[in-house]
Amino acid sequence: MHIFFALNDSYSRHCCTAMVSILENNGCTPIHFHLLTNGISDDNRHKLGQLTSHYANASIDVRVIDNDIFDSLPVSINYISRQTYYRYAIAELYPDLDKAIYLDCDIVVKGSLSGLWATNLDGCLCAGVRDLWIDNIHYKPEIGFSLDELYINAGVLLLNLELMRQECTFAALCQTTLRPPCNIRFQDQDAINIVCRGRIKGLPAIYNFTSEDLLRHPDAADGAIIVHYTGERKPWGRKRCSNALKQLYFDYLGLTPYRQSAIRRLASNAAWKLGKPFRKRIAGPQPLRIALLIDEFFGGAGTAYGGYGFLARYYIAKYLPCDDIQIDVLLGLNRHSSRRKAIKTRVDDVDVYRLPGRRHAARWLKKRNYDLYFSIELTTSFLKYERSKDKRLLLWVQDPRPWEEWLEIETVKLFPESCYWNTEVYELVHKLYEEHRVRFVTQGHFLIEKAKRLYRLHPDTPMMFLPNPVDIDPHFDVRNYKKKDHIIFIGRIESVKRGWLFCEIAKRMPEYQFFMLGQSFREKAQNDSIMEKYRHGIANLHFVGHVEGEEKAKYIKDAKILVNTSIHEALPVTFLEALAYGTLLVSCRNPEGLTEKFGIYTGPVLGDGFDNVHIFVNAIKSLMSDDERRKSLSVAGYEYVKRTHNVPDFIRNTRALLREEAAKRSLPR
Repeated sequence: MHIFFALNDSYSRHCCTAMVSILENNGCTPIHFHLLTNGISDDNRHKLGQLTSHYANASIDVRVIDNDIFDSLPVSINYISRQTYYRYAIAELYPDLDKAIYLDCDIVVKGSLSGLWATNLDGCLCAGVRDLWIDNIHYKPEIGFSLDELYINAGVLLLNLELMRQECTFAALCQTTLRPPCNIRFQDQDAINIVCRGRIKGLPAIYNFTSEDLLRHPDAADGAIIVHYTGERKPWGRKRCSNALKQLYFDYLGLTPYRQSAIRRLASNAAWKLGKPFRKRIAGPQPLRIALLIDEFFGGAGTAYGGYGFLARYYIAKYLPCDDIQIDVLLGLNRHSSRRKAIKTRVDDVDVYRLPGRRHAARWLKKRNYDLYFSIELTTSFLKYERSKDKRLLLWVQDPRPWEEWLEIETVKLFPESCYWNTEVYELVHKLYEEHRVRFVTQGHFLIEKAKRLYRLHPDTPMMFLPNPVDIDPHFDVRNYKKKDHIIFIGRIESVKRGWLFCEIAKRMPEYQFFMLGQSFREKAQNDSIMEKYRHGIANLHFVGHVEGEEKAKYIKDAKILVNTSIHEALPVTFLEALAYGTLLVSCRNPEGLTEKFGIYTGPVLGDGFDNVHIFVNAIKSLMSDDERRKSLSVAGYEYVKRTHNVPDFIRNTRALLREEAAKRSLPR
């Protein structure tokens, strides 16, 4: 069994500990260690060499590498040395070997490696274990990978050296590191995953049981074979290592020639920690602090259920935070002006704040010192309390409503929609625009002119297209899924949605089943009273209420048509969710032309809409009676959403925007 380590002199002790752990648990197997280094002191060579006298199955080969070959490769992670790149060259340095195991030095082995060594690589370049931490921070889209694609932690690799030589993998790895196809952040690990993409065999987590595995699957720790102390904090370091398996390192360290020096080092660390309160703290790299401004968080912290909140909670707060981006959700001011403290609620691993009252908001924002404000539209004006003139706003245009839009909405008389026109907010945005402190992006091209009118922007003001994301079920087969004769409505039950029209349509079409997904929230009593007469006596109409997750997805998946009866819409997320399951659209709104492309656009329907129910009925009949056309549009809609509104593109593009805008804070205008 050939096992490789890459190290500098300072890591000799940790490498020796890893080697001893291997030998203690693999006594019947000949182990040939290959140490790739830029230089090891005589003392460390002597200590490492002692292993061969204690373990008859061990041999050690020390190979000094010419560092000039790797000097041009960037090192961007402060606790990782340039020697990490030596693994690139193993196939070329050892032309007589066909297979090898590579291990980082920050590991211990507590079981047999025979299963790993016997793994059939099946024509793959290498094998490794999925990196759960990378999965958790949704990093893969930043390098062009899909969210469910295999990305491995490169600290444990089984290498197909023969195939790597045939395909000149060493040159490809160096080329990718020097001139990456995208902005890579995890240097050699990214390069290995990019170059070997699609040619990596996944290994069980027992062969690279990281700190993240321990957090997620603590019960699996006993079965782990290779324990990997990932991250900056190591068992031997001065900073506290929270890995519950750190004692294993010291157990094996005690079996090495370094055991006496280890005792001295532990004493030194203890003294350092005792003096910690008296030393000035030196801050390391800190993540960007992003404040997401929103007035609802889809039920989180007791807020309403709506499209903005859905986007904020299930896409922005879920997918964008990572190792260098922290997101806090700010819901607005406390209505009690004298309230001194913010109210903090933890929702889905994100901090959600209700700010102090207006008298204390400025001081609170100063203390939080956010790097950037990010807003889905802008619904409150508390940003006026931000006194720092270098703080910027990234405003995602979602549903700008110039006054003419409100005039349309006010044609509804059955139960008029409350008008949320807010001159103070619109003037605040204009002020930030005049101060060059706001950048606009938009979810739809058709919204650009509306935003320019609402915020009084120059006609040439640029707005980057940033489409809303939607999760795509990778297992959904749009061509073969057998849909039912179901028609659905998704949305809050309120005046602007005109849910009563959906009920009237159901009355006229008893041959189909109609499902109303949603509930009333704002002005609940009035909305419920209008809908009450429809809750009984219509056998094919089902009031489902508020649903989420798999239950909601099942309703959408089974339905053939989503009906939207709103008097006003921008581009609702529900349209994208429907198309993601091949469900067609029937609506009197046609945002971005999607309704007429993937369903039937009825044309505008103003007022209460009762006199136009037949238009919706005819549109539904047209689609339901032509199954070939419906299936063709279903596939086209699915492909459009997959291409334009996928989550990986959203993650990559939005994180890049946040970093770019936050960086402008320190730049002169």
